[in-house]
Order: sequence, then structure tokens, then C-alpha cells
Amino acid sequence: MRWPVTASPAWVARAALMTVALALGACQSGTATRPQVSSPPPAAPATGERYVIDARRSEVLVLVYRDGPMASLGHNHVIAVRQLSGLVVVAGELDRSHWQLDFPVDALSVDEPQLRAAQGEEFRTTLGDAAIAGTRAHMLGAALLDAASFPVIHLESEQILPGDDGLRLVVSIVVRDHSARITVPVTLQRTANELVASGEFDLTHAELGLTPYSVAMGALRVADRMRVRYRLVALRDGAASP
Repeated sequence: MRWPVTASPAWVARAALMTVALALGACQSGTATRPQVSSPPPAAPATGERYVIDARRSEVLVLVYRDGPMASLGHNHVIAVRQLSGLVVVAGELDRSHWQLDFPVDALSVDEPQLRAAQGEEFRTTLGDAAIAGTRAHMLGAALLDAASFPVIHLESEQILPGDDGLRLVVSIVVRDHSARITVPVTLQRTANELVASGEFDLTHAELGLTPYSVAMGALRVADRMRVRYRLVALRDGAASP
């Protein structure tokens, strides 16, 4: 993803002309209209226990890192998924279970202070409101996620595989008009009324069909690799949330 790197005012002044040139080049190369991808989820198993995602108790974070010889002038970022919705159907045979998740792109948040503080020393710097707003505006804009044209990111299960240290899920994810398949490790806890799935994994811009943001001929850029940390809570359909 071409997540913007928040730079110091001095750097912005020095790189302004180069940034404009990059922006103009991006506009010229991105004029072709690409078709949107429609990804209706496959039919869930006819039988199975149904669980509904509890957005209030779930958390999905995307950690985005600075990179390049001048990386010290930029900042790492924490992107949080909000308004998550989804359904899990647990079949008698685990490999026949199915789940799907959706969230609105314009509900993504950027660099909430309490989330930054919880991610460790790499995220301890304090960012101003203007810098955060600028990062989020670029993220939602046409050059990156284009929330106006592609308002929803969709994920769904394709295959469930057993592993020595938990399950591994083959997942289809649609971002903008690009569909990708990724493998996600998951630790699953289940009670009579609740499922809790958690884990973390690396994800790259290239896998999502996106190019990391870069200025000064790559001297200051966003790293291709991102880190996803998640904890999803789903309640049995009809059960009351704690």
C-alpha cells in the first residue's frame, strides 16, 4: 500500500518540488479506468453453528514502516480497522467451515495515540493532528485505496489447513479492484457462545497490487512489508454480547 510517510517540516520544504513531480507522474500514469471487482461470498455450509463478528471487542491493526536511506525523517504508522462486520459458520467437519469479513475503507483510523503507544518503541513518537489528518487523507484518496470508488474491503475463507502450532487459513482479500490469496496463521479459542481468533503475519504491498509511497528517488519511502496483528471475537448467533 502506498502509505504516506509523515516527515518533518524541514524535509517537506526540501522535497516539495520532487513530490509534486512524483504526483504529476502518478496522475499521468493512472488515468486508465479499471473495472471494479465484485466478490459475492460463496454459499456458507447448510448446517453449522453461526457466529457473528463483535466489532466492539475485535481489533485489527496494520503496522506500516518507514524505509530508505532517509528513513529517520519519517514515521511508522498504525492503521486500525473499524466497523468490522462478518459471519462465521462452523461446520461439523472443520474444513467445511466458512467465514467472511467486510469493513468500510473510510472507517479506517490512523495513528490513534493509545494504539501507537501499545506497539512498542518504534511507534512512540508523537504525531500532530495535522500530520495524522494528512496521512489519512492520502490513504483514502484516489492514489491509494480510493475509498470513493472502492468503499469496502472484503475477505473470505478459501481453505482451512491444520498446522503443528494452530490453524492456517487460505484467505481471499479484495482491495480496490485487485484480488489476492494469502495464508494467515490463527490461534482459535471456542466456548459455547464465543469464538476468538488471533494471530499476526506479514503482508506486502506487492501482494495487494499496490506500490509503496516514495519520494526523493526512494531515499524516503514506505517499506513494502507491513505487519498485521488481529484479535477477532465472534458471538454465537442470538447470544448476548458481554
